[in-house]
Order: sequence, then structure tokens, then C-alpha cells
Amino acid sequence: MRKVFLPFLLVVAFAVLIAGLFVVPEYGSDTTIYECSGMATNVKFPKEPAQLTLFVKVTENRWWAFKPLNGMLRFEDASGHIPIIADDPNPDRWFLTGSGKAPAPLFPGLLSSDGNRENLWAIRRVDTFLNLYRWPKAGETVDMTKASEGLFSTIGNSLRLKINDDVTFNGSCKPKNN
Repeated sequence: MRKVFLPFLLVVAFAVLIAGLFVVPEYGSDTTIYECSGMATNVKFPKEPAQLTLFVKVTENRWWAFKPLNGMLRFEDASGHIPIIADDPNPDRWFLTGSGKAPAPLFPGLLSSDGNRENLWAIRRVDTFLNLYRWPKAGETVDMTKASEGLFSTIGNSLRLKINDDVTFNGSCKPKNN
């Protein structure tokens, strides 16, 4: 019995490994799109907050994906404007996590020939909160062990996000029909 079980166990382990490398990456994350309404406060004009609607895409990596980040957050405003920043897509960029320095993965929004890329945030999950850290520019290291630039509550579906150096968004979110 034991002689038959060990080879069977090895074959199953090998099949799980192959599935993990080729099949599971497709199912290695969960994506939800939210419509968030709230107030955008400008540092220069704090007494004049503006009503703002954002569409937020939260992609969380599942635990079996073994990725250095817990996910990423992208957004656009109600007019369809996706924020971009100047950056070079080629050099390495890093995240400093509790377990060391990890390279920031490439994603389609980084690959642009005009020197611009999407502005997005990396997610570090802490219990029911998603701490948001601005994606590093070329050659930068973002320290994910320090205070974050945003917070998404998965229980209350609320979002606080420092959109840029001047503007902070605070609002509540509801899932769109995905």
C-alpha cells in the first residue's frame, strides 16, 4: 500500500505545481470596481472642498499567488480621465516590505513609449483595511512599512486617498455591477 501511495502523492504534487504555474495565475486575483463619491480637498484651498466621483478598480492577489504585493488600485474620474505621471518604464522600481526589498511588477499601464504612465497604488492588506502606497517611479523604493498615502476599508467601503501632492479624496464607495 505504501509503495503505491508515495508515487501517487508525487504525481498529485507535480500536477498541483504545474496547475499553479500555468492555470491558477488566471484565478490568482480578485478584481472589484467601485463607484466612489466624496469630497476632494485641496491643500491650497482647504475651505473649498469639491464634490468628486471616482471609479476605482481594486485588484487583490489571492494568497496562493505568492506575489510580493497584496494587489493594486487604479482609478479614473467620472469623465473617464485616468491620471498619468511622467516616468521611464525601463529602470527597476522597488517596494520595501516587512520581508525585504521586492521588485515592483510590470503592468500594462507602465508600458508607454511617451514617457508617461498610469498613476496607481500598491495594496498592503492589514486585516480589513487596504493600505495604499503610490507606485514607485523609475529607480525609487517605496517603503510599505511606513504610513500609507491612502486607506480603503473593505467593511465600510470607504476610501481616503492622496490623489496628488495637493488633493486628498475622502468618500464612500459602492461596488458596480461587475
